[in-house]
Amino acid sequence: MKTNKNIIIIFILCSMLFVSCENTLEKYPLNYPSTETFLRTEVEIQMAIVGIHSPFYLYNDQIPFIIYYDTGSDISADRDVKPEQIYQNPTAWQLRDIWVNMYKSISRCNFILENIDRASENVSADKIERYKAEAKVLRAYCYLTLTSMFGDIPLIDHTLTLDEAYVSRDPVDSVVDFILSECDQAALYLQQTNDPNTMAITKGFAWAVKARAALYNERWTDVIDACKKIIELEGVEYILDPNYGDVTMLKGKTSKEVIWAIQYNQDDRSQGMPSRMKSRLAGGFSNKMPVQALVDSYECIDGLSIDKSPLYDPQHPWKNRDPRLHHTVALPGSTYFGYQFETDIDSVQCWDYNKTPAVRIANLDATHAYASFSGYCWRKYCDPLELRSDGASSINAIAFRYADVLLMYAEAKIESNQLDDSVYEAINKIRRRVSMPEIAKDKNQQELRSVIRKERKYELAGEGLRLFDIRRWKIADRLMNGMCYGRFPTGYPTAAPSIDEYGNPDYTNFAEKNKFGTKLGVRYFDPNRDYLSPIPTSERQSNSNLTQNPGY
Repeated sequence: MKTNKNIIIIFILCSMLFVSCENTLEKYPLNYPSTETFLRTEVEIQMAIVGIHSPFYLYNDQIPFIIYYDTGSDISADRDVKPEQIYQNPTAWQLRDIWVNMYKSISRCNFILENIDRASENVSADKIERYKAEAKVLRAYCYLTLTSMFGDIPLIDHTLTLDEAYVSRDPVDSVVDFILSECDQAALYLQQTNDPNTMAITKGFAWAVKARAALYNERWTDVIDACKKIIELEGVEYILDPNYGDVTMLKGKTSKEVIWAIQYNQDDRSQGMPSRMKSRLAGGFSNKMPVQALVDSYECIDGLSIDKSPLYDPQHPWKNRDPRLHHTVALPGSTYFGYQFETDIDSVQCWDYNKTPAVRIANLDATHAYASFSGYCWRKYCDPLELRSDGASSINAIAFRYADVLLMYAEAKIESNQLDDSVYEAINKIRRRVSMPEIAKDKNQQELRSVIRKERKYELAGEGLRLFDIRRWKIADRLMNGMCYGRFPTGYPTAAPSIDEYGNPDYTNFAEKNKFGTKLGVRYFDPNRDYLSPIPTSERQSNSNLTQNPGY
């Protein structure tokens, strides 16, 4: 993370300045900046901008919330809690932290925007406009996060007085209007240069925030407009990284596919999510894991689902599959952090390839009581180059990358029934990167809708977007009700399950369903309630003007 450590240290010392106070004497402190004088220099402005980022870092115990989201979807599981215990629970600390941290950043943005003109004698007008634009985009990103989770939320665009403290919720459409407008205004003043391993707020980031906010609210024209601006910079500022598997690893910190990411560095601030996802032999806890429904989704290399492809062999289920499966999930029989990864319960020993020659060792990934309950682990965000015993990771948590922009563009064009060549090109660029067959240019709207929803799953699994996709597509009630399966405890199926048009397995009539491991448990999703998460109880207790979402 290329930040000035001195700025960070100074910011921590003066973070109290974001809490307003009254003093009977107009006497400014001499040993640290005051709210009455803060933001008079460019260094102080930079300190304040760093402060906006701070609440993005911790979900709890150094867990970036972006990566955490997929545990609430159909493709992932958390050994410790079920999705409904988090995303449908008004007392869940996770929801409380999202709410509190986003509004903390929003408050800091408002402080900057209201007080940055104090620096007008010391900082050029152009720079002040750029810093204002950065604060506006970061504030818009916070509102995107909040509306995606909760729907209607308070829209606060200034520092509140005590008389204004008991805010009520604003309609989500009004908040989205605000997000889109702020991103458009900010983009005029932001830098174009994409430097993914910094905190730099760019035009591309502003357009990406606008595109996702518009996508989640079916404003297709706005999605297309924002994405086209980014696509026009392809080859200049943005590319599809030639190596798909590198993007969510350490190498991805400098990938020009990344538009904006939450920055981590073991020298300043690290994150601990990989230790929760890695296998036991790799030094992890294996408590956040991909599930069978994700693994069975990926097509074979002929572009057909596993229930239709002649290339699919149930006894060798990982052969001839979309390469993104192997880059996303640690599969039984593969090498993972230098060990033979095998989760068949009969495999009491495995190979340790970290030694020369390789030796046989006790296989904790098959025998440990708390090994992966699904039989799979994540590869994304788990880099074998990071071998620290404390599990600290420097991998950045990606908020936006170029492949997502191409898919957002294609989806918006499909939903607005503009089925031109640009739709196929956006999708096929992504498929060509991993040597998957191109989509033929003969599809109707529903067929392309099927294609784009599958591509988002294959391309972005494990990156925190699936929860919001299945909610906005209104398919979560079908995918999140019933048993969540892991692999067979031993052996493999003799046939494939049925795969629906959106790439989702259906195990209802699967003949060998009783052979699945069932430790992942039954999930519940109420379509009349759970398409939005509840407003946290602690916030409603402190503010009676905050209404609750229906059903909670």
